[in-house]
Amino acid sequence: MKNRGEITVFLSLCILCVAALLCVMAESVRTAGSRYYFQTAVGSALDSLFSRYHRKLWQQYRVLGLSCESQQAAADLLRSCTEKYLEVENWYPMELESIEITEWTGLAGQGGDYLAQEILDYMKFGIWGNLEIPPDNGGQFLKDISEAAGAGGMTDAYGAQAGEVQKLEKAVEKIAGCVSRQEEYAAQIAEKLAADDADGFRDSAADFREEAGRMDGLVEDYEKQADKLARKLADTRETMAEIRGSWQEDRAELFEKQMDPYSAYVDADGSRRQEILAQQTAGEENLERLDRTAQLVGEAEAAREAAEEAVGKEEGSAREAEAGQTEESVENAAGQTEETDAGLSLAAAAECWSGYTRSCLQLEYTERDTEKQGLLEQAKVFMQGSLLELVLPADAQVSSGVIAAGAFSSDSAPGASLQTRGPVERVLIHEYCGHFFTNALSEEKKQVQYEMEYLLQGKRSDRENLQDTMTRLLILRQGLNLIHILSDPAKRDEARGLAAGIVGVTGLAPLVEIMACFIMCVWAAGEAVMDLRTLYAGGRVPLWKSSEDWKLSLEGLLDMGREKACPDQEDGERGYTYETYLKLMLFLTDQQDLQLRILDMMELNLRQQEESFSIEKCAYRVGITGKARGKYVFFRLPFVEKYAVGEAGYPLEAPALRAY
Repeated sequence: MKNRGEITVFLSLCILCVAALLCVMAESVRTAGSRYYFQTAVGSALDSLFSRYHRKLWQQYRVLGLSCESQQAAADLLRSCTEKYLEVENWYPMELESIEITEWTGLAGQGGDYLAQEILDYMKFGIWGNLEIPPDNGGQFLKDISEAAGAGGMTDAYGAQAGEVQKLEKAVEKIAGCVSRQEEYAAQIAEKLAADDADGFRDSAADFREEAGRMDGLVEDYEKQADKLARKLADTRETMAEIRGSWQEDRAELFEKQMDPYSAYVDADGSRRQEILAQQTAGEENLERLDRTAQLVGEAEAAREAAEEAVGKEEGSAREAEAGQTEESVENAAGQTEETDAGLSLAAAAECWSGYTRSCLQLEYTERDTEKQGLLEQAKVFMQGSLLELVLPADAQVSSGVIAAGAFSSDSAPGASLQTRGPVERVLIHEYCGHFFTNALSEEKKQVQYEMEYLLQGKRSDRENLQDTMTRLLILRQGLNLIHILSDPAKRDEARGLAAGIVGVTGLAPLVEIMACFIMCVWAAGEAVMDLRTLYAGGRVPLWKSSEDWKLSLEGLLDMGREKACPDQEDGERGYTYETYLKLMLFLTDQQDLQLRILDMMELNLRQQEESFSIEKCAYRVGITGKARGKYVFFRLPFVEKYAVGEAGYPLEAPALRAY
């Protein structure tokens, strides 16, 4: 019987199909595993790269930054780390094709936002406690500092307005003096005319003309000053409208009320201005009347000369006929001459001048306390001197540190800040700055000593940064002190009392209030100088003062102007230190500027230890894409790969992204 193989062939084909199915399923599972394995290899390589953070940057500032010479060097390191995974003999054979860096974001990227995020992560999870500025109160501190800065600007505006008012009053005084002298010369002219004193008339008329000739120039100066005051007032109102939103409602009303006397003064001065212009017109008419009077005087003199000439001729004729004349005829001739002399006078000129228009200005000045006004001015000038000499202790040495020429890496930072930090986050960043950076009172010595001041100002030298910080701090304290004075009825009454004695003007009542405002501004500035002296001596000053915290009296302010020296101050034991004020003032610094300046100081200090260090080379976030070609395990036969799959191996791609 012949053997048949149908069953064997059939079973072989079945087994082959089952085996192929199993191999396909196994290869499919293995392929999925190889993709996961390659993803793990690429991710682990990126983790290995991120473990190479800059150690000194972390140790000194608690900031993580991937330091690498170049992106190509990072790519080579990533390739090396990935290949170590692929060299292992396992069920996932593959060959690496490329590692491509798809994203490289530095610490300075996006305006320093990534640096700020690292700082916040450290501050939130670091071992911090008992912060002098509680983060939860950050919103209130921001309001207080913004309000103080706005009030400080208004202090200067009020002072400038008061100065313009004083200049205007001086212009009015000059006009009043000119008019008064014209009145004196006009009275002298009338006296000379009444006495038929032609020579005296001419002297007084010359003085009158000279004085009247000054009137146009004085009025022009007055009008310019009045217009300047009006513009200054409009600018101040515009400034107030811009910053009003930073004030509490009750404090905004206090500052707005300080504008009322200026408005009243300008309104009152408007009517006075009309009087001055009317006086100018009257002066021109008086000059025309003086010309007519002078003409009449000239005519009278000519008539007198003609009469004298006629008398002379008659006397000559009398001499010729003297021998033949009787005594009676000579007496008649002499009588006629006396009669002619008595009839010549300046009565017509006097009558013409009697129509002189007298002054219509109503300017009443009482006795002034010019000494105290001068002392206030001297105190103001004294406080406008060098703050370095004014507030630093006598034994203090100003750092000569200078940042060398050349751009920081952060100067070319790509992109602008896209984050808006809330008050809580900003407080944490400011506290970080206070902890890691030095200031003018720090004992630690560095090449650039005033780092916190640099964060505020961004200048290249320590001296410039310190000066500008002092100026900003002075303005801040001025605003806070002025708010205190305006809120204290006793201090306001004290300022009004001094103003009343200084002004001494009964014609324009608002002048007293304006002078009082000027006194309060100078007083606030004087107290601010005392505050800075306390802070730079290592003392404390409260943000919002009470009457017990106030140091400078009005008498002390006048002594400051008299002696051109600051009174001795007591060491402050309540309030905030200089460093805390610096942290508060950082609220007024642009967020992006602050973040980039922090990077500048980090880079500057680390370059002292590592000359080649660059923030630009420190990455915060890196994205990569790895590409490989996997090898089949169950499809390893060439004809299977060629005819069943169509190509040798299969492509693998794994993206990865890491950030500190």
